[in-house]
Amino acid sequence: MGGGREEGGHGPWAYEPDENPKRKHAWEEAEAGFVSDAQGNLVGKCPCDLTNERATELLATAIPYSPSHWTRPYPQRLYVVDRGVVFRATPTVPGRSYHGFPEHPERFPRSPELREGILQRARELGCESEVRLWMEW
Repeated sequence: MGGGREEGGHGPWAYEPDENPKRKHAWEEAEAGFVSDAQGNLVGKCPCDLTNERATELLATAIPYSPSHWTRPYPQRLYVVDRGVVFRATPTVPGRSYHGFPEHPERFPRSPELREGILQRARELGCESEVRLWMEW
């Protein structure tokens, strides 16, 4: 993918929270969002009804992404679309499992191909306008 490369043929990837029990990306809201932590860093929060089983299902449809300098045999990030929200997943156990959280528009890689892949997935799911709103595209 532009500025990076797609890791095709790998997966399916397992979902594994980065903490057990999940705290950092969990909250009581039924929608995704962001809060600032004590240091002022934005932390993505997942909808409270997003189960581990649903996260695993979403990873099966993930769009893999790795920047050009990434040399490992597994994707640096996986991207999924759910209910009009873009989620980024990063390795929990490298090469085996990932944990995800809402993607913030300012942290999204500058990759036209990745952006188009996400928009294509959103079109397939019937939520392109919601994704464009979420990502400020």
